Order: sequence, then C-alpha cells, then structure tokens
Amino acid sequence: MFRYDIFCVLLLLTQVGCSKSSGIIQYEVDRESDKVVSTDLLRNQFDPIPFRWKVPAEWTEAENDQFSAMAWTVGSKSDPGRITVSGLSAASGLEAQIVRWRGQLKLPEMAAAEIMKSVEDVTLSGATGKWCEFKNETESIQGMIVPHTDKLWIIKFRGGKATAEKVREAFRGFCESLKVE
Repeated sequence: MFRYDIFCVLLLLTQVGCSKSSGIIQYEVDRESDKVVSTDLLRNQFDPIPFRWKVPAEWTEAENDQFSAMAWTVGSKSDPGRITVSGLSAASGLEAQIVRWRGQLKLPEMAAAEIMKSVEDVTLSGATGKWCEFKNETESIQGMIVPHTDKLWIIKFRGGKATAEKVREAFRGFCESLKVE
C-alpha cells in the first residue's frame, strides 16, 4: 500500500530544501584565540581609564594580566618591578585593598583603622589619591588608590626592595601626575 500523500510531502520538501535559492549563507568568523590582545585593545574594549599621566622614559610597557588595564616593567632582570593600573568597583572598598597589599607581603595583621593611619592623601588634578607603602625583608609595594565615580583606580608598584628604592621618586611622580579627563 503506497501512500500517495506522504510521497507528495516528501517530494515537496526535497524540492524546497535543496534548491540553490534557499537563502543559505555561509560565514567565516575569526576565532577568539587568533586575536592579539594589546594594551590599546584592552583600554578601548573595557571602561576607559579616566586619567592621563606622564610615564618615565625608562619604564617598559608590559602585557596586561587579568586585572590590569595598563602595565609597565622597571628595574633589572635580576630585580624586576611591575607597575599596574587597574580599575575595581568602588564597592570593593579602599581599606580592603590596602589590607590586601599588606597580606600579599605577608606582613603581620593589623586593624584596618591602624593601617589607614599610614595612608597619605595626595591632591591630584581633579581627584584625591590615597598613597601608601609597605615592605618586608625582600619586597615592596607602593601604591595610590584614586576613587573616581563608581571605581577605585589602583596604581601599584610591586618589586624587590632595591628596585623599589630606585624607582620610588619616579613612581610617586607618575602617581602625582595623574589628571582626570
């Protein structure tokens, strides 16, 4: 028993679905892994950095990590330092960031209020930054945190003590050169 109605439906489907004018278009898209991630690409892809600054000539631009929007290396190969600019949600908290830096250097725990006594206000063009420095026997963190709109902008140096001493003035000058756009 042959079902003529089923045969007609199948014939109709093969004629409609296989015609050259069916409107099927083929696209080629670059794979994500083929994209080169550069500092400029990251700066334009995410929230723009609201500052301009003067970068010392001896700093070398470096690749960003998962947190930084800009990065530089300083010092020697035997005693390198890294400078980063990162934007975090203001909800993350100023004190929490400073306490975290002390933890990164494995310094003894202290009450946040006590730690904040060592933080210095720095007047910038269009903002106020919070400057602090911490060091252990081998390593140093210097940094400034600038609250701006709904973010905390973190400008941080981390490296060996010798490099930290050599670049301290230039790094602090960099931080103080920030101008809000």
